[in-house]
Amino acid sequence: MPEESSSETPASAAASQPASLSTSLAEPAFSNLDDLAARDPRAFLERVASRCSDLPDYTLRFTRTERRGLIPRLEGPEHIEVWFRRRPFSLRMKWLNEDLKFGESVYVEGRHDNMVRFVTRWWSPPLAPPPAINRVDLLTPVLLGESKRPLTDFGLEKTMARILATLDKAGSGATLSYLGVVERETGGPRVHHIRVEYAPTGGKAPSQDLYFHLGSGLPAGAVLRTAVGQLDAAYAYDDIRPDVGLRDEDFLLEVERGAAASKPADAPATMPAAAAKRPDGAGTLDSP
Repeated sequence: MPEESSSETPASAAASQPASLSTSLAEPAFSNLDDLAARDPRAFLERVASRCSDLPDYTLRFTRTERRGLIPRLEGPEHIEVWFRRRPFSLRMKWLNEDLKFGESVYVEGRHDNMVRFVTRWWSPPLAPPPAINRVDLLTPVLLGESKRPLTDFGLEKTMARILATLDKAGSGATLSYLGVVERETGGPRVHHIRVEYAPTGGKAPSQDLYFHLGSGLPAGAVLRTAVGQLDAAYAYDDIRPDVGLRDEDFLLEVERGAAASKPADAPATMPAAAAKRPDGAGTLDSP
């Protein structure tokens, strides 16, 4: 894994997804890892972190809603197809929302001067118009309020490492509670629900709801709230496919791979602009 009181209430589902991205609601049989979540949430988190650190690569569908910007406001949900490789650190993201400026971005550690490379959907000065490739350093999206963290902070392993590091730092000031198998506030299949509550020490998100997929135990998402209950961020990780053997070619932008490779037969459908509801129920993507 911000201000004033708010009555924001997460929607019971993130709304319809493209058919090819739908997540099965069938629940896997419980494993020893599932039992551990209820018996010892801290040990469960450590086991999940260890498993995530063993994943060499994976693909997943990432849903992101964040309070950000120079004047903080909720942005999203963004629906993003993700390709991740641990070594060298490589990350490609493809936005599925038709009404968002960004089309695709890629970062590969040690290449292209360690710059993030991306293509927009339409011309947005001063950026180069598509299909031209833009380049920025890792911190630029954070400084411009387009992301809470740099791309190099992304990944299941780093998410779990941050959770455990924050728990260690808080010590007795953190409370872990296992709340059972539930439906996420952002929708999707039923998952393990662990709540972390921190003592009010000035942190932006003292209440954190963590979700983990049944069977695999892999992270399924998180909802972070401020001390007054205001939604700060909501994330979901779905359709996680580990150890798929990603290669250098998988971390090229579509414009680099050529028109023939830009729309493979099994490519995910495009997310309709008005298909998704925000986790706080604030409206569709085109109604802030």
